[in-house]
Amino acid sequence: MAPVNENPEYSLGKWSDGPASPPPDDIISNFSNPPNKNALVRAVLILVLIITSICVLVRVYSGLLLKKLTVPDVLGILAFALYVTFVNLFFELVNSYGWFIHMWDLQLKDFPAVNQVYFEGLLIYFGLLILIKSAILLEWISIFVPAGTHNFFFWISWSIMAIHALFYISMIILELTACSPFEKTWNPLVSGKCLDTMSIAVIMSTVNLIFDVLIFLLPQKVIWGLQMRSKKKIGLSILFAVGILACVAAAFRLAASLEFYNSRDTSYTFSGLALWCLAEVTCGFIVLCGPSALNTIRHLQIQQLATRMRFWAGSPVRKFTSPGGSSRNSISSITRKQSNSSLSQKSLDHEEYDTIAMVPWIPVSHDSNPPYTQPEYALKTDELAMF
Repeated sequence: MAPVNENPEYSLGKWSDGPASPPPDDIISNFSNPPNKNALVRAVLILVLIITSICVLVRVYSGLLLKKLTVPDVLGILAFALYVTFVNLFFELVNSYGWFIHMWDLQLKDFPAVNQVYFEGLLIYFGLLILIKSAILLEWISIFVPAGTHNFFFWISWSIMAIHALFYISMIILELTACSPFEKTWNPLVSGKCLDTMSIAVIMSTVNLIFDVLIFLLPQKVIWGLQMRSKKKIGLSILFAVGILACVAAAFRLAASLEFYNSRDTSYTFSGLALWCLAEVTCGFIVLCGPSALNTIRHLQIQQLATRMRFWAGSPVRKFTSPGGSSRNSISSITRKQSNSSLSQKSLDHEEYDTIAMVPWIPVSHDSNPPYTQPEYALKTDELAMF
């Protein structure tokens, strides 16, 4: 889906030192200092990199608390490595040719190099989608499906995961085989033949939006079917509703794909499409790491409370004596010591209990007689009382 194909209506320039595409009437090409949005793109890149790094660090910190590395953790770490490579390609283009450059402000001899960066970024983006959405669905399964249970949520999640992965693997294969010879994929100056991948971009964006909506709706359906107070349902729903961010980004990506398909100024319109792709995978990391933040915040709060309890328990107890009442005040002092000591022990016990799953296990009531009604599950669900 690099911004060039065999569309008969698409025309390139005629000379290597000239513009990559003929400029509109009354517009003169500017090769030395073309208008661009490099400052905006650089600020966006720094912002999303900070947000994603914080999300991943929170997730890793939660894993260290649990002393356990899960499959979603591994997929998330691999996805983050690809994400950094993806962002690096954006910076590479910022520091060379620039973003949001019009075709007529780009020399034809430089267009293949820009096109190649777009193509490499596209392949990395496909890999990112496979890893991050598979991690999200596996996380959903671990939260909403009891161990050893294969219910409707389990099968629908695995089905979406498999179809999504196969779809994007097929897209990678299509992109790698769309042109003959292979170099023509990014270099339109090489003679050969290519498929019309620009139209495929619109289809792919539509399918991607459908996947995002399905992933967003999966936990919502289960949450509102739980037997718990409405306040907790709303809290859980908000926690898992961050998936709406990915849906919004996917919708804007679809709009950018339509603009890209209908435009001849493909280097400019593809820049917008690429940024929405970046926004979508950034939202994916927020969705994956969001539940971990709850556990991390709760742990830090309990650690702070435990520290205060230890300080109170270890502080010298003042003895207030009065004539004829020293014995009673002495007994009161001992009682306060025992009470504080008891509070300290309770805080420590609560601290030990806090090393539970990143998100409390949620009893899924798909059947009329839920198989898990033990008090421990109700206790873990009550951990969400803060909502």
